[in-house]
Amino acid sequence: MVIFLPFAFTAIGLVVWLGLRGKDDPGEAQAHADFERITTALEAYRAEHHALPEEGDLSFLVPKYLPAEPTDFWGHPYVYASDGQRPFLQSLGQDGQRGGNGPDQDHTNHDGHLGRALIGPSQASGSSSPGR
Repeated sequence: MVIFLPFAFTAIGLVVWLGLRGKDDPGEAQAHADFERITTALEAYRAEHHALPEEGDLSFLVPKYLPAEPTDFWGHPYVYASDGQRPFLQSLGQDGQRGGNGPDQDHTNHDGHLGRALIGPSQASGSSSPGR
């Protein structure tokens, strides 16, 4: 019995670690949900106006397409830009600054792991078009 106890604790620890490792952080989870909601609103805007604005804040969607301008998990407004075909949305993470790791990691709607910034530094401050 004494021999199996360390193995049991090791197995339980491994299961807990593997379970926690796969969890999305709350900021990423909210960003995914918000990106879907914002994209739906942008599609409705484009259907009516036949174009998307190139960049700026999302206030043009309020109140007709969204009840309020959306903010990320940390209360920062999403960065928006468009190449004329697709909208680019970005959360700048907990610190509200471009780049970072952990909770400060940026999340975008066009990146598989949501960490690579698709909107360049000039777009975060509101000038130019999205880069890749």
